This record gives sequence, structure tokens and C-alpha cells, in this order.
Amino acid sequence: MSSRTPAQRYLAEFLGTFALVFAGCGAVISQCSLSAGIGNLGIAVTFGAVVGTMVCALGPISAGRFPGRHVPFYLAAQCLGALLASTAHWFLFGAAAANGAFGATTPTVAPAAAVGFEILLTFLLMLVIMAVATDRRAPGAVPGPAIGGTVLLCALFGGPATGASLNPARSLGPALFAGEAALRWLPIYLLAPVVGAVMAAFTYELLRDGSEHACSAPADLT
Repeated sequence: MSSRTPAQRYLAEFLGTFALVFAGCGAVISQCSLSAGIGNLGIAVTFGAVVGTMVCALGPISAGRFPGRHVPFYLAAQCLGALLASTAHWFLFGAAAANGAFGATTPTVAPAAAVGFEILLTFLLMLVIMAVATDRRAPGAVPGPAIGGTVLLCALFGGPATGASLNPARSLGPALFAGEAALRWLPIYLLAPVVGAVMAAFTYELLRDGSEHACSAPADLT
């Protein structure tokens, strides 16, 4: 039986989201304000690489499946990690962070289309997560590359349209620092990914072939 505590799992979520926003949104700031020349491809690679790396590093600590009562704590940990990352951008990039809107997500398409993009992109990401992180049949080395690769593909395809947030915490931290323009669009990025993720979770449960293939929740969370 694992001696790990829930607090350690929350800390893993905090650190993972910090890395996601610090590296990914840092790439956006560098592109927009420092003429880094990395383009959408470089930004997408950064997001995919940091997600894949954090899944490999912290995935064994965080939980793939857990009871619903832990959701608020996981969400709080992720939001705090995103806020700290944007705070670090404020200190380290200075005016360049503000010029790059702290890497905040804002759509270049119509609002309805932005909602559709975020729902469908998050659906694809969550479907992959369910398959490789919550199913006993997935080899242990698969989650990092599979999840990171999906983020990369979604960012390449959806980044120019919406920023490919896929995670409310990823958009929340930068938007709070960026201010009015980003905050105006924030409801899309808080709600649409949740809808897409829930749809994907229910869809994969229909595909799983029985609960015997589902990973059990860690003992310290049950």
C-alpha cells in the first residue's frame, strides 16, 4: 500500500501546472514580445514537450482516477500553479510579459467557433488521457509521449484559432494578469474545456469494455 498522502498529489498538480504555464506561456511571450522567431510550431512543441515531460515526471505521484471529492483540491492546486507561473513571468519578463499578454488565450474566430474548438480539442486530449492513464491495458511508458503528443497536435491545429487552452487553469492565470481583453473571453476557456473533458470521459467509459480494465483509485484517496 502506498504511503503517499493526498497533499503530495496536490503538490504534483501544482508543480505540473506551474511548468505548463511557465514554459508554454513563456514561449508565447517570447514570440510576441522578444521576437524569438519560434512561431506557432515552436509554441506548440513547447506546450507538448512540457506536458509530456511533466506526465513522465509527476504522473506516478498524481492520481489517474480518484473520487470526486478531491476535484476541488486538484483544481485549486492547478489554479495556484498557473497564478504563480504568471507571477514569475511578471518578475522575469517585465514589460515584455504585459506586451505578450502573459500568454493569455483569446480567440481569432467567432465566439461560437471558439467554443466548438475548445470543446473538440479538449475532447480529443481527454480521450487520450482516459485511454493511457486510467486503463490497465496501457503500458506504463505510454502516457507521457501520448498525452504530450496530443497537446502538440491540438496546439498546432487549434492554436491559431483559440490558443488551444484545453485547461481552465492554463487560461485563468495569464488572463488575471493580462486584464480586460483576456478576461472578456475567459468564460469560454473556463467552461468549454470542462464540457469537452466530461464528454470524453463518458465516451471512453463506453469504449472501455468493462470496469475491470479501469485503474483503481490510490488507497490514500479512497
